[in-house]
Amino acid sequence: MNKQQAKGYLLEIVLSKLIEVNGYEVIREHNIPYEYSVPYEEQEIVSNSNGLNVRGRGGYHQFDTLGTFKITPPFVYPLRLFVEAKCYASTKVGIDRVRMGVGVLNDINTNYATVDLSTEQLSIKRYQYHYAIFSTSGFSKPAQRYAIAHKIHLIDLSNDAYKGIINLIEQIVDELMDNSDIDSSEFNNFKNLFSELIYDGYYYHGDNKFFVSDLLHLVRALKRNIENQFLYLATINSVHMIPLLANSEFNELLKSNPHQNVSIHFNPENPDEWIIVPIIDNDEVPNLSISFTLPELLREYIYQDVENAMLVKEKFIHKFVFIAYLDNDNPTICTLTFNKATTMENPWSFR
Repeated sequence: MNKQQAKGYLLEIVLSKLIEVNGYEVIREHNIPYEYSVPYEEQEIVSNSNGLNVRGRGGYHQFDTLGTFKITPPFVYPLRLFVEAKCYASTKVGIDRVRMGVGVLNDINTNYATVDLSTEQLSIKRYQYHYAIFSTSGFSKPAQRYAIAHKIHLIDLSNDAYKGIINLIEQIVDELMDNSDIDSSEFNNFKNLFSELIYDGYYYHGDNKFFVSDLLHLVRALKRNIENQFLYLATINSVHMIPLLANSEFNELLKSNPHQNVSIHFNPENPDEWIIVPIIDNDEVPNLSISFTLPELLREYIYQDVENAMLVKEKFIHKFVFIAYLDNDNPTICTLTFNKATTMENPWSFR
């Protein structure tokens, strides 16, 4: 296990915690769904010596981060999402990683034949699986095109908003591994303790030799960093999904009114940076602003004519839509709607 791999695994745990606000529930050892009418060898998810596995048509697939969404839209099966994270310094995630996701989904989503099933077995809940790859360094163009063709979601985390989280993960891995690799089983022991701290706020006392003072301090600092942050998974008028990292104040704003008018500002000096600013009583509220990065292929189309940035906002990002569990119990449809007039009146000052 090298440092790059270790960073990705820890980032997956952090991301799965941040997207809980979308109704995402991670499947862990203690909450594996079990169907009593199905033999163990035919269970959809099982725990093996290599960790948790999900059953496909041709075999079982080991996974690190898989979760179920609490709410199911009409005309689709309940949704499950694989979360994979790559924490590269500069190398873009290539098409090979996307191909692996496509293969896993094809095998799992075709694992269902009804001809010989009993009526009891037909009543068992079935899931539609999806795959998302998060990257701190972006994606190659072939990877992006292939992902769109096969409905794999690519989430770019190269925005500065994620730097604090990523820096802490890098420090944790540096402290854990020094300048050498770590045995996979040893890292898995640490990862289990790490996930307990991130998900639950504590870890079970057992093999806690990893959590010497400096390392434990860093993990707790990371926990504090994310405990008042939320990662909304928003859709726009495009095939792309936009992650919006917000703080607890923004979450409270949505509780008061889940349908907000916003300004959207483009920074011509930084082609990757856009800013959403809530509008309250016809005035912008800069301290509640959210920055985001558009997918590279969409950016290229936009920047063919920078002067058309306003047209782009009206066409592609006029409205951000997402479902959030703002109070942790009930789903709420939230919208952030672009207000052209207020945006024009308040040119954004980037610092």
